[in-house]
Amino acid sequence: MKKILVLVLLLFTVYKASAKSKMVTYSGTIKGYSTNMGYNTGKIYVSNVVTHLTDLYLIEIKPDGSFLTSFPLNYNNECWINFPFFNSHVYFEPGKKIVQDFDITNANNISSIFQGNDQLALINNDINKVRPILLDWNWSAIYDDIYLFTPEQYKDYLSKIGARQLSAIDSVATTAGMDKRSYQLVKRYVQYQLAGYLLSYNHTRQNAYRTKNKLPFNDRKPVIPNVKLDVSYYNFLKEIKYNDPTAMSSYWYFGFLDQLKRIELITEQTDRIDYVKEIKSLKALDTLDKVLKANLAYFKDMARQAPPKPVPLEKATKIVLKQLLNTNVTLELELLYLQSISVQKDFDKDTLSDAEVDKLRSRTKHKFLLADVEILNNKLKGTLRDAKMQTGYVDNQIKKDAQADGVFADLIKKYEGKAVFVDFWATWCAPCLMSIKEMVPLKEEMAQNKDVVFLYITSPTSPEKSYQIVMPSIKGEHYRLTDDQYNVLAKQFNVTAIPHYALINKAGQVVDKDFKWVGIDEIKKQLVALANE
Repeated sequence: MKKILVLVLLLFTVYKASAKSKMVTYSGTIKGYSTNMGYNTGKIYVSNVVTHLTDLYLIEIKPDGSFLTSFPLNYNNECWINFPFFNSHVYFEPGKKIVQDFDITNANNISSIFQGNDQLALINNDINKVRPILLDWNWSAIYDDIYLFTPEQYKDYLSKIGARQLSAIDSVATTAGMDKRSYQLVKRYVQYQLAGYLLSYNHTRQNAYRTKNKLPFNDRKPVIPNVKLDVSYYNFLKEIKYNDPTAMSSYWYFGFLDQLKRIELITEQTDRIDYVKEIKSLKALDTLDKVLKANLAYFKDMARQAPPKPVPLEKATKIVLKQLLNTNVTLELELLYLQSISVQKDFDKDTLSDAEVDKLRSRTKHKFLLADVEILNNKLKGTLRDAKMQTGYVDNQIKKDAQADGVFADLIKKYEGKAVFVDFWATWCAPCLMSIKEMVPLKEEMAQNKDVVFLYITSPTSPEKSYQIVMPSIKGEHYRLTDDQYNVLAKQFNVTAIPHYALINKAGQVVDKDFKWVGIDEIKKQLVALANE
């Protein structure tokens, strides 16, 4: 009976934390900081395991090295903090304050301490004790070792690293002491991180091979054949605890679930081609076209061989995980389902209908998860409202029948005499949107400089509806080109991935067709120099 009451209390606590976003305050000081160091901001990445979306929040550093920022949080969560001198996770709880003081006076011995006597400070100071252990992944050395490993060799190699980390954590817990909650958090961090890496065998092996042989990463085609993994390879998954809501607070649980749904045993069922469907689609087109006729003949031939039809992702995931784990993982399956709904709604910038809400409520057993979906839905409603009232953007049009090879000349003509920052982006590109958000303070600072233009270019991969909702919130000049027009520019600027940036001077000349930047000050320096020419 006591166990049942404890579980009910736990679920109520998680639900209560999730039911409504509460503001978190993150502040502190940076001893040894100087404005001459070339940066004045940091970043917080908040990943939501229910919606599978990540939000970015900026941390502004004052000249005296102090910082203070607030952001909404739905449930207890380890969020990623990014300063030039600190790249790691910090544990937050909704509605609470955290003070982290850094000392960077010695670049070779940077330290931090969390102030206060509350449990939140205690947990994070405990994490500090083992942070070097958690971050001890020398990928350069690992890639040298593993790029020719068999699946079992790879699993054994990484498992030993994970075992060493857990042993080192136990040693610290014994000698320096560690709160029970802190201990569970750091152990989960290691376990979910290791499991995520083990699930990405083929991907990691591809990266290792590219690194070892100094091959570019912009071409994502496999450079070595992928290895089909046997069911027995996934035995390590049985060692993980499932259906545990407290796992949601672990930073690496997000990544673990992301890899779990990409298991080859699942994707090989969901990625199958439905040849009958493709045949119907092609017959509706102009079948006099030689390419279409060839494709139609091929699909008919494949259909005669009666290949298995693709299986819906949700069904395939449930079947495969049941097979691998020999147990029901209702929480994980519901999270993956809600992620698929949330990501699609965010991509389409569309809200849930009443019927869709009713369906989610009826089929979701872990009711506390729905609060995060509701928060996202309300956020999307706000985005739709705000899009109608935004100012400071220009939605430019280039005729669809305009010659693609002359699109750059036509486009840039409007901005002669100005320094132009070009951003190739898309509405669905999370890194693009994060970088755009990161640049907001710079654009506000340079708003009065009429010699600088921020130019945003996207393609039809940004759906028209989503584009018309997202674009107004991005101050600057905008173009949504046709496929042909975009392809010509992509070739001209060597756009192999987005976000992609370029700089153009007042004469309309491209001075850097692949501009790389790390900090906002770097962008400002380049734009000011071009504007002053």
